[in-house]
Formats: sequence, C-alpha cells, structure tokens
Amino acid sequence: MRKNVFKVFAACAAVCFVSGLVIVNGGPGTAEAADGVICNYDFNDGELGDVYGNSAKVEIVEGLNSTYDGASGTDGACVKVSARNGYWENSAFAYKIDKLEVGKRYTISFDARHDNGVAEKYETDNRAMIVHYMPDWGQIGQPVAVPNEDWEHIEWQFTLPAEYADKTGDKFIYLEFAYPEAVESQGDAYKDPNKEEYYIDNFCIKEFVAATPAPVQSPTPSPTPAPAVETPGTVLPPIVEGPDLEVGYEEVVKGITYKVTGKDTVSVVGFDVPKSALSIPASITLEGYAYNVTAINAKAFKGDDIKSLTIGSNVQTIGKNAFQGCTSLKKITIKSTVIKSIGRAAFKKTSSKAVVKVPKAKKKAYKKMLTNAGLSKKAKVK
Repeated sequence: MRKNVFKVFAACAAVCFVSGLVIVNGGPGTAEAADGVICNYDFNDGELGDVYGNSAKVEIVEGLNSTYDGASGTDGACVKVSARNGYWENSAFAYKIDKLEVGKRYTISFDARHDNGVAEKYETDNRAMIVHYMPDWGQIGQPVAVPNEDWEHIEWQFTLPAEYADKTGDKFIYLEFAYPEAVESQGDAYKDPNKEEYYIDNFCIKEFVAATPAPVQSPTPSPTPAPAVETPGTVLPPIVEGPDLEVGYEEVVKGITYKVTGKDTVSVVGFDVPKSALSIPASITLEGYAYNVTAINAKAFKGDDIKSLTIGSNVQTIGKNAFQGCTSLKKITIKSTVIKSIGRAAFKKTSSKAVVKVPKAKKKAYKKMLTNAGLSKKAKVK
C-alpha cells in the first residue's frame, strides 16, 4: 500500500465507499475524447469545461503544470483553487457528474500540488487531499498526502450506489484540501478550517477497464482474486496482492523498465525511453495489481541526461552508480522516509548546483548518505 496515504478518514463523510486501489505513475494523457472517457482535462487549452469552484475561485494559470506525465512543469497550465472560505469540505474544486451511471465502475485520477510550506501545528509540509461525491458525502478512496512544491498523482476506482439515482439536485465530485491531522485525533479528524490555495492538473474520469492478464510462464496457474464487494458504510482494503509474477520478470511502464523482486515489490532497471524529467513512483500496476517500487538498481541511469529526479515514497535502496555521470541533474526530490542504503558513487559526477529536497525528519541522515554516495559538497540538501 502506498506510504503517503493518511490512516484516518474525513469525519464529515456520512457514507464511505472505498474500492480497490490502483496506483500508476503518469497523468491521464491527452485531452482527446475516447470511448469510456467522461472527462480528461490537462487545461492547456484554457478551458475549464464542467469544472467549477464551490465556495472557491478556480482559474487556469499558465507556466505551472504537473511533471507526472513527463512535462517540464513550466510549459503548460493547471487549475488554481483559491479564495476558499475555510470550510475545506465544501470550499473546493468541483466537477459535475450528471453523466455518470449508478452501478458502473469508474476510475478517477488527477495530480495535486500546494506551495503553502510547513504547517507548524502538525510539523509537516504535507496536506491531505480528500475526494467525495455529492450530495451523499460518499468518500472515494482515502486521504492522500500532498507534498509541498511537488506534484502527487492520485488515482482511485469507485462505483456510485443504486440509491444515488434517486437523488435530486446537483450531483458533483469535490477534490478537497485539508490539514493533515494526526491519527491519534481520529475523533476530531480534519476539524481545522483551511483557506490555503492548491493546484489540480490532469483531471480525468473514465470507465474502469479491467486489465487483461498477459500469459505468464508458470507451472501452476495462480487463482483469480475474488472481487471486492462494496456495501454502504464499509471501508474495504486496497487490492495489493499480485498475480505471482515470477521473480526476475521485467516489464516497461511509462518508459521505465521494472523487475519483479518479490510478491508485491519491483525494482527499477532503467530507461526504456529516456526522458529528462524522471519520476519514480511509489507503486506501479502490473497485470492489474499494485507493486511497490522499493529499489533502484545499480547503474540504472548511469550517464543519462536527466535534469530532474523524483524518488517515490517506497524506495528503500539505491544501487551503486545508479545516477553516476548524470551531469545535468540539478533538481532531486526524495519522498521516501525508508531509504536504508545508497550505494557507492550513486550520485557521483552529478551537478554541483544540485538542490535536493528530502523529508524534514531525514535531512541529517540522508545528507550524510548522499555525500558518501558522491553528491557534490556544493550541492544543497534541504
């Protein structure tokens, strides 16, 4: 399960419907219509479509966009949500869902970001992104941590219950933004008002299409997992068990080659299609199942022309020479708080002007590990 999912649920949600969790890297793609696609906005055309602000202002801003689809982060547009009244649960990015059918399974995905810095009360720069469908306050997925000055890709599956068809009035989805209250305060979770600005990009809703498993050479076929059954008021666990792909099996996802290392883990082998902005996700999807990305292999990107790097929250080890000779690498963001080792010369001969953003609690330990792995002493770790 992804490490940046908050462990508490919004107290205002009267009914929760949580479906199987599907985690992928990358945005929803182009804005062209396709079968089963309800909406797919990258906002680069300057149009909001059916997006609006509920007790908030939404506007398209140029020169800022998600990097999850391989973009530079400054060559497109996104939606800024501002002028919020403080009631985070209804002062939000909103989208009309009159076109959605009850009983049909959908996938919602989007990229979120904020630039509000550290919330001193909670001693973190993360914020919580929560999704509800209205007017039922039906929660979709779980609260997800959104880091400061970086994009987080969020993707869930959901089904509108049969009784939703009888609802009158407007029907819509909220993408809500709140402070990340502690697990111990579950009885009063997410009570603090929040008027902060946030950003949304690559907003997409489409009909869910189950993955068609590719043939796997195995003497014994793996049993097909029983589908989760959604019932009102029930929180179902994410589907995280894999289809028992053989250790060593490799597959390319979004231009990066991954190798299966365990029942639900993979390592990063390297580029299949080189890109200047490299984002290693917390998890990927293989054969319809989520696999945590826990390692970056030795020499995975040695000598590649990478300018920016994001390391996902589940990475535990970085192999020797992994990024050696990436002389253009100046921007590094490490989301993981569980890195145990960084191999020899992993960051040797990267730019001396590099700026490395790490989790606040890990700054001292990671700075030492990075320096020992060849990061220039002139580089900034913050």
